[in-house]
Amino acid sequence: MKKTSQIISAAMTLALGILFVILKDRVVGIGLTVLGVALIVTAVIDLCRKSFVSGVIKAILGIAVLVIGWLLIDIAILVLGIVLLVYGVLELVKRLAAKKKGQKLWAIVLGFIQPVVCIIASVFLITNGGSVITWTIIVAGVLFIVDGVLALIGAFGSK
Repeated sequence: MKKTSQIISAAMTLALGILFVILKDRVVGIGLTVLGVALIVTAVIDLCRKSFVSGVIKAILGIAVLVIGWLLIDIAILVLGIVLLVYGVLELVKRLAAKKKGQKLWAIVLGFIQPVVCIIASVFLITNGGSVITWTIIVAGVLFIVDGVLALIGAFGSK
């Protein structure tokens, strides 16, 4: 990749990270709006090209994303929380049933960390999904910023 392309890519990654950190959960709303409008625009293009089935499906999906996008995200987070809870409980039961004699204490403790973390994460998802979205976007933003800074350093450091 050319140096100019590396710098542009790094700057865009850095800008995206800053936007994620500043806008937080509004990023999801903006993304839903952009997705809904894009679906409607492509639906109009399909309808103009006489591809009626594809156009109607895209139009319905675009309108649905614009109207009930947040509801769909809330449902997805709730389902993810329930699945994580079930998985965590099943893993915990499995690990409790599989006690091995002579196993070291640290190995037993390490075996219980994953299911307990799954259960805790599921409780956060089920009870407060909106805050989980906000923190996930902030973390993603920080990671984009770090990636952008490292890419800039790499671009200016390379010959």
